[in-house]
Amino acid sequence: MNYTEVEAERRVRQFMESCGFKAGIGTVGGFGFGALIGLFMASMNIGMPMEMPGVKMPGQKTFAQRQSMSALETVKDMGREMGTRAYSTGKNFALMSAIFAGSECLIESHRAKHDMLNSVSAGCFTGGVLGLRAGPAAGAFGCMGFAAFSAAIDLYMGH
Repeated sequence: MNYTEVEAERRVRQFMESCGFKAGIGTVGGFGFGALIGLFMASMNIGMPMEMPGVKMPGQKTFAQRQSMSALETVKDMGREMGTRAYSTGKNFALMSAIFAGSECLIESHRAKHDMLNSVSAGCFTGGVLGLRAGPAAGAFGCMGFAAFSAAIDLYMGH
């Protein structure tokens, strides 16, 4: 097929405005942002893990176990824990971003309007879906919380 330059540009623009592309970009960006947050948070409390009776992260060493390790072993172990936390947080942010970006795009496409109601509705949907894993009350609370957060972000960004 031979497309003119205008037709090729139109197809690229159409692809980049598709909901799948927007959800994909949101997923990748959410994973990267979440991984950075997870890495930062892990670096803040990695030195002395909290020892709570009966609660332990998989593979996490206790303070007593860390004291018996060499410096190199400790650094390697801490690096593994930080990587695990970064990956886990990245996955959570990727899921949240994918749901939000996809639902916002679908709502906007259905309404044929670009306004604050789209992001508030998408925030409510995202919070509700993520909260439902803990029950209907948590789903409703998640809906309200994400909707309020989406509205605050939109207002801050000058929508």
